[in-house]
Amino acid sequence: MCILLCGNEQPCRADLVRHYGAAADRITVVPCGVDTTLFSPMEEAEARALLDLDTGPLLLYVGRIAPIKGLATLLDAVARLRSVGRPVRLLVVGGETDEPRDGHEADVRAYAQRLGLEGAVAFLGAQRQEDLPAYYAAADVTVLPSHYESFGMVALEAMACGSPVIASRVGGLTTTVRDGLTGYLVPEGDPAALAERIVRVLADRDLRAAMGHEGVRWATQHRWPCVAEAVCRAYAGFAPRATPHLSAARCR
Repeated sequence: MCILLCGNEQPCRADLVRHYGAAADRITVVPCGVDTTLFSPMEEAEARALLDLDTGPLLLYVGRIAPIKGLATLLDAVARLRSVGRPVRLLVVGGETDEPRDGHEADVRAYAQRLGLEGAVAFLGAQRQEDLPAYYAAADVTVLPSHYESFGMVALEAMACGSPVIASRVGGLTTTVRDGLTGYLVPEGDPAALAERIVRVLADRDLRAAMGHEGVRWATQHRWPCVAEAVCRAYAGFAPRATPHLSAARCR
């Protein structure tokens, strides 16, 4: 038996079969987990006060600044929204604190300037893990415009904090984000579709609240004790007569 921590069951299973000749019926895929003792809901006003952020529509990106992350698509979407009078702002958490002189991050920052987004986009650099929950809670929407993600840990962290997530319909994001319930999935590399979904979420406070609530509920099913329980159940398959000792994780 092969036990694999992965986000999207079918592609992960298919890769093992294709590349390693594994037997499909002997593969168990367990989703990754999230620390809900750290990533938990906070009032938006409290989070913004903590981070010294103003009121107004706020988008959040968290992650590496690399070509596969698709940040240029998000910048294009922000530019589209501001061109029609929607004063959205974007916080970019990840990458360098100081402005890089070369490399992809420098290209992304230069692209933001060419789009006229100097006052709308803040590149904050990498932040401490313990500070991330406040950023998720402060944002109206967390956006993952990736060209590919094997799982989408940022999406799960954001949902655990009550933030709706808009993400590309790729890889593990297709199962990590519940389309229409915890956020929206959009075509990869499509700034128009991304902008349309951002507007829909920003325009409806009740929708944001409902998605945030469902995201928290969904994330509780991915707590690390739940992941451990799933792994224990899978390992119990090696010894069918054995009964694994499981804590009352209440993961269902």
